[in-house]
Amino acid sequence: MVDFTHSVKNQQAPVAYCEISAMHSRLELLFVCPDAGKSRRLCEKVEKMVQEESFEFDRHVPDGPTARLNSSPGRVALGEDLFFALELCEKFRSLTGGYFDVAALSEDKTRPAYHLFPESHEAAMAGEGHLIDFGGFAKGFALESVRKLLVGEGITDALLNFGNSSVVGMGKHPFGSCWKVRSEEGGRTFELKDSAFSISGLSRSGKDHIMDPHSAAPAAAGPRVAVSGRSALLCEILSTAVYAAPMGERDRIMESFGGYILTYGS
Repeated sequence: MVDFTHSVKNQQAPVAYCEISAMHSRLELLFVCPDAGKSRRLCEKVEKMVQEESFEFDRHVPDGPTARLNSSPGRVALGEDLFFALELCEKFRSLTGGYFDVAALSEDKTRPAYHLFPESHEAAMAGEGHLIDFGGFAKGFALESVRKLLVGEGITDALLNFGNSSVVGMGKHPFGSCWKVRSEEGGRTFELKDSAFSISGLSRSGKDHIMDPHSAAPAAAGPRVAVSGRSALLCEILSTAVYAAPMGERDRIMESFGGYILTYGS
């Protein structure tokens, strides 16, 4: 862990805080827990789990399964999480009209970009021109894993922030009815209670990093978008898909996902 703190200064709200470097970003956890030892052990569990998921999803790790899948001409055996992730990604590619696509960086635009073999938990790329990149998915997947772990350990009130772009509020702030989170200086304030939001758009440096899978070009620059709703994973998928899509397609994508809200300029 980069940092760990446990504070009982306020006896009504003993809290733990930790920072974890993972997925080329920073995960921050703040949660209510009176036991310092348990808090540290939980942070260590979270770090181990998220680092394992980072290894699974990062295409830049040479000996990682995603890198092996991208470079192999044949079938590659996958762990349960990665296989499940690829199943989800193909499902949401279809549900978003192809605007969420973990193969968006592929030179070959034929789809599907990969084939799954459920009986053996294997996958194979559809051809040499295909490439899997889990940007716009992995952080949301990890946040759902962290939320599940904390709930299983009896933690009800927590704030999880992954890179300031994907945020989860579990339960409520110790002295409020929710977690109030501002997206950036002067930006929108989200009121999170067992809910999440995800922001997509140009990076702070103005760099394009989201592709329109249909045009094979960077998504048209415009206001950043945010999607809020119950699932951190679905918020990340939808914010990525909506930003990649032209204006005329965005409402149509959102119509398929009741309970999720799209906002601009967040």
